[in-house]
Amino acid sequence: MDRRLFLSAAGAWALAPAARAAVVLDAKVARTAPGAVRLDWTGARAVSVFVSADPAAAKPAMRALKTAAGATTELGAPVSPRPYFLVTAADGRQTRVAERLLPLEGGRNFRDLGGWRTADGRQVKWGKIYRSGVMSGLTLADFGYLSKLGVITICDLRSPQERASEPSPFLKAGGAKVIATDYDMSASMAAFAKLSNREEAIQGFADAYVMFLDMLTPHYTDMFARLVANEGPLAFNCSAGKDRTGMASALILSVLGVPRDTVLQDYALTEIYTPPSYYIQQMRQSGANTSGVSAQQAQALAKLPPEVLQVIMGSDPEVMRRALATIDIRFGGPIALSKARFGLTDASIAKLRKAYLV
Repeated sequence: MDRRLFLSAAGAWALAPAARAAVVLDAKVARTAPGAVRLDWTGARAVSVFVSADPAAAKPAMRALKTAAGATTELGAPVSPRPYFLVTAADGRQTRVAERLLPLEGGRNFRDLGGWRTADGRQVKWGKIYRSGVMSGLTLADFGYLSKLGVITICDLRSPQERASEPSPFLKAGGAKVIATDYDMSASMAAFAKLSNREEAIQGFADAYVMFLDMLTPHYTDMFARLVANEGPLAFNCSAGKDRTGMASALILSVLGVPRDTVLQDYALTEIYTPPSYYIQQMRQSGANTSGVSAQQAQALAKLPPEVLQVIMGSDPEVMRRALATIDIRFGGPIALSKARFGLTDASIAKLRKAYLV
């Protein structure tokens, strides 16, 4: 055998274990029935699965569920209120996973910000930070569920008109402190009614997201301060849970070191959990306050071209991509922005990463 070929083959073989170890073990779960979920994974041929009601439980404290081969398996969810799974490969790689969308009876886009991976391979902790749409439909059972999850702070990003139309039920039910600050967003809503095609809608929405940075400076500053103080579990919401909440999520994930593509992936999930058709149907049927618009605004929006409504009521990742690109140009990126505008420092960012990454 040619010596050069031999050395090349030997080198490839020596690197193979490192290359295999670099493959990320990733997983997701989706509810299939009460008390049952489907686990899908990539990065390993076979995995062992453990479960606990504690999102941070050490492996010895967790219940062993099963070992499975392939890429998918059905699992029971034998813990209450919420199962958190540890998925492990034979070589020691592991990942933690839980349902992203909470199984609430009256929730709207209420989901966990946990599980996303950072650029250095760590994960955002599950059960610590939640994002949501309006909470006015939550039931008594939902309140009990969220109470068991320990949610103690809710940052309500909605305008005074939205909060008056659909008051946060936690104001009466208690169990969590609701934080809200007044502002006026009528100008941005009026601008949306002038959009005439998909390209205008995408750029108009991206521009509006950048405007949120001024309009919601007190909200985002307060939200970050509470996260730094570890005042949680914490949830933040607007009406649809995709625009003002979407920018809040993008800022948090970026500060924690989550890559841009993953930030866009999180933003795009709203369109899966609450499709644009849902809001469009509600708006056209009732004209009531939906997705943060008044009855008068709903009537104006209902006259817009379908491709414009799809953007306004959806979560096309191109909207967030353009908004973040503008933040890169104007401020040097979300981290630099958060330090300049929302009170963060290198020390507080390090504290956030220590508190919310594993």
